[in-house]
Amino acid sequence: MEDDEEPASYGPPQPPPFYKHFTTQNLDRLKEIQEAAASESKDNGEASTPKLLDLPPELRYLIPPEPPADGIYKSFGETKHIQAPLSSLKEFDIEQLYPSSPTSPSATEGVQSDWTLDRAVYLKKIARSILLNFLELVGVLSVNPMQYDEKVADLRTLYANAHHLINEYRPHQARETLILMMEDQLEKARAEVEGIKGMKQKINDVLGGLGKATLESTDGIPLEGENLPPPSPEEKRKEEQRLIWNTLNDEEWIDG
Repeated sequence: MEDDEEPASYGPPQPPPFYKHFTTQNLDRLKEIQEAAASESKDNGEASTPKLLDLPPELRYLIPPEPPADGIYKSFGETKHIQAPLSSLKEFDIEQLYPSSPTSPSATEGVQSDWTLDRAVYLKKIARSILLNFLELVGVLSVNPMQYDEKVADLRTLYANAHHLINEYRPHQARETLILMMEDQLEKARAEVEGIKGMKQKINDVLGGLGKATLESTDGIPLEGENLPPPSPEEKRKEEQRLIWNTLNDEEWIDG
C-alpha cells in the first residue's frame, strides 16, 4: 500500500563511505609506514615510497591522488581544466557592475582605463548596494509580495558580481599568503641561528674559564694551608662536563 511506503528524503546526500577511514589511528599508522619506508630507502641509498596497493585497504584512501597529467579532471560530471582562466560574467549573461582590469578576461574597450586596481572599493560599494536592495525588498514584500522578482534579480546580480570580484583577487591572495609563509620560515631560521651562536659563545666562555676554576672538595671544606694534591685527568674531565651540562641546563632551547 502507498501509505506503508517510507517518505522520500530530500536532505543532503550522504558522504561517501570511505570517510570513516580518515581517523587519527589510521593517520598514525600511515605515518609509521611512510617513516619505515623512508628509513629503508635511506639505508639502501634509493628513493622509495610505499606503493598504494601494498597498503591495507583502509589506508589507501588516505593517499591523495596524483595531479592529472593532462591538466583535465571531472567534478560532478563536468570536465574541468586546472589552468582554466576565470570565466567572465558576460559568459553567464550577468551584468558586470564594476570596470574590468586590463588583465581580466572580461576586459573590454572603454572600461579598462577606469579600473583603479582597488577591488576593496568596489566590494564595499556592492555590499552597501546589497543592504539597500534587501531593505527595498522587505518594503516591497510588505506592500505587494507578488512584485518580489525584480528586487530578487537585482540581489542575484549583486551577489554574482561580489563573488566574481573576490575570485579575481585569488591569485594575489595566494601570492601574499606564500610570501607570509616564507617570511615566517626565514624568521624562524634566523632565530635558530642566533640561538646557536649564543649557545656557542656561552660554551666558549665556560671552556675559557675552566683553567681558572677551582675544584670543590667532596669531603668538606679544606683547611687553610692544607696541601691538596693536584686533580687527576679524570677529575678534570668530570669537572669540565659538569660545567658544560650546567650551562646547557640553564639555556632555554629554541623550539624547532
